[in-house]
Amino acid sequence: MGMQYDDAIAALVEKLKNDSTLAESAQKLTEADKIRCYDDKLPADLLSAAILDVEKRGWQYGWRSNKKMGFGHWNIVLSDSKVEREEVYHEVDDSIRALWDFIQPRFMPTTPVLVRAYANAHTFGVEGYVHRDSKFETDETCIIYYEPDWRAEWAGETAFFNEAQDDVIRAVLPKYGRMTIFPGNIRHVGRAVSRICPVARRVLVFKGRPK
Repeated sequence: MGMQYDDAIAALVEKLKNDSTLAESAQKLTEADKIRCYDDKLPADLLSAAILDVEKRGWQYGWRSNKKMGFGHWNIVLSDSKVEREEVYHEVDDSIRALWDFIQPRFMPTTPVLVRAYANAHTFGVEGYVHRDSKFETDETCIIYYEPDWRAEWAGETAFFNEAQDDVIRAVLPKYGRMTIFPGNIRHVGRAVSRICPVARRVLVFKGRPK
């Protein structure tokens, strides 16, 4: 019946390793190319169930994305491990786990180990600050925006920076259901919302690492 699925995948991987054209293209990838955005990919029932469980917990103010800055933002902790990069899969609620189980094999296949899960929110006057999520390029972060009907004039973009932090390499508007996945070592920030924004900029975040 021909090669089994695993054999076919192994053969494809080997071919890709030996494809000099592909290797050359990969070397030319910029940091901006590594930031992937997906719209309308998450099942509505899984996302809604996760959001419901997140919001039941209640927001706490004061979490700082950059510890060197003196101001924080709204936050909900969904995993409670005190050990850095320890797996937290069994610490999260069933709905959060179900959403991760959908996302990870489809969009984050190289980072199957869930090491953090939380939610952040910014209201007018609450700022984010430039930071990295990880010092490891092989780690990945997934941000899911979940405030409905977001408008461009409300601001609140996620801005990504080059290594020197002297230029923006990409900006992502926080549209409902949008998922942004990127290497954890890319510097970024959740920008503040504008004065006319009547709601909070709310996001659900997963962080994964390789085995």
